[in-house]
Amino acid sequence: MPTAPRVNARKNQDLKRYILPTEKVVVATRLHWASLLEPAATTVGVFLFVALVVTAAPRSVQPVAEWLWVLWFAALGRFVFRWFEWRHEWFVATDRRLLLLYGLVIHKVAMMPLTKVTDMGYSRTPAGQILGYGRFVMESAGQDQALRQVDHVPQPDATYRVLCSEIFRPQPARDPARPGTGADGATAWPPVVVPGRPAPEPRHPTTQPIPVVGSGPTPPPPPPSAHDLGWDPPPPYDSHPR
Repeated sequence: MPTAPRVNARKNQDLKRYILPTEKVVVATRLHWASLLEPAATTVGVFLFVALVVTAAPRSVQPVAEWLWVLWFAALGRFVFRWFEWRHEWFVATDRRLLLLYGLVIHKVAMMPLTKVTDMGYSRTPAGQILGYGRFVMESAGQDQALRQVDHVPQPDATYRVLCSEIFRPQPARDPARPGTGADGATAWPPVVVPGRPAPEPRHPTTQPIPVVGSGPTPPPPPPSAHDLGWDPPPPYDSHPR
């Protein structure tokens, strides 16, 4: 049985507000710490650059060179902010949907239902193979979804197997003969009854069948009328002549 990183989402303060009570969490993990490499490398690089310039600067420009430390403090502040932001980034997969939680000042949630996923790409760069992270790209049938790509996913092989088992899980066949289902296997819901109103009566057909022309013997033509025979009736008889 494939395993993937998972924490107790019901007790986590960042996750429990977004997980439904009826959902089963199969993956819940922070993004890989490799996403912090760029701001960390930038902070170290700026520190070495500023230290080299300040050390090599003549005494006459030392007061001006000291201001370069502002650049290092800015890079350090960016790294600290990115670290706190990383602490609130989560990738969650349930038996119904995929979620990506991110944002420190403004919390954002990107979501894609599993029923919308038609294909999923999985790739690992050389750095990802060494450090142990991967990238997932979800494809949907002609629709732009809020969640399409997730980078720096830890334990990518196990996560890939778990996601595939959930996304491409075969649906159970419906039995048309089972009570509560229609002729096509769809669920036959009972009529809705509103409290305080009588239950709706079953409808009966009010139309009559229309005979199809040519389906029976041809009826005989009607008898000819007196007018058609050329006979005119006599004038009325006056019993009281003048």
